[in-house]
Parts: sequence; structure tokens; C-alpha cells
Amino acid sequence: MRYFYVFFLIICLLSCKAKSEIKSAVTKEVSNMECPKEGRCSLEIIENKILQINTDNLGSVYPEVLNGDECVLKFEYKKLGNSNYQDSGYREEIFIEIDKSNPEIKTEDLKNKKLFFARWCYCKGQTGYYKINKGKLSITKVDENSFRIQLNFKIEEVPQVINRIDYIFSLQ
Repeated sequence: MRYFYVFFLIICLLSCKAKSEIKSAVTKEVSNMECPKEGRCSLEIIENKILQINTDNLGSVYPEVLNGDECVLKFEYKKLGNSNYQDSGYREEIFIEIDKSNPEIKTEDLKNKKLFFARWCYCKGQTGYYKINKGKLSITKVDENSFRIQLNFKIEEVPQVINRIDYIFSLQ
């Protein structure tokens, strides 16, 4: 009977397999964007994905990145924290869904666009995802595969460090 338990345990351990999935994302360090000196900014281009808008049990809205035909841009600002303190980290993210076949756009009507701001810190009651409704978004073509994104926005609910993005990116 003891051998049976050992055999069963070995079978259980050998049958586990990690999920293997290749992500179609390109992460670039953003150097020509205005980034505060005390942090780092990066851009991740996630192709063939969409932003699905979900609502949790408390009524808060959050985006979920799913497979699709569009492209998601994820800008991230990460403040360089003090390694002596566990809760000293601070991060902001901006998610933008763009039309992969025709990314050019110029609008001040951000309520109908899939744009989200996320704030992550030890700031009670002031973290999570927030829909970007106020501001201006412009994506213009620079050359064959390059585009310039200009986003100026304001979040009323929480303080923010990043409120302006001006960056040239490439779609493959």
C-alpha cells in the first residue's frame, strides 16, 4: 500500500506541466519621452490584442488584455524606490487600444476610446484602474511603419505623475 502512495505521488508530480505561451509583445525603454528623473519609463507594444472593459463586484472598472485584431500600447512609469522599505514602490500605467490597420486618430472625445490609467502604490483608496475621459489623443503617421503618439490627460480621482506622452513608435 505504501508503494501505491509513492507511485501515485510520483505520477502527480510528473504530470504537472507549465503553461507555455509565446507573447507577441515588444518592450522598449522610452528615452525621448518626458520621464521624471527619479523613475524609468517604458513602452510595451502588444500586437493582436484588445482591451476588454470589465467591472468587479465593487463596481470598479478595469481592462483585461485579450486576443484580438487590434494593438494595445502600454506605457509604464516606475519610480525608483528605496530598497530599505518594502512599500516604497510607485508605478503608473497607461493602456491604449489602437486600430492596427489604421492607427491614425485625433480626438478630444476620450470617453468613447479604450484608454485606462493605473496607479499602483501604498496609497490607501487611491490605487487601481481609472478610465481616461479628459484630454487629447493624437496618433499621426511619421513614415511607413512609424507613428507619433501625443496624449495629454487628467485623472480627477487620484493624483498622477505622468499626464503627458509624446513618443514615436513602430508597428511591425
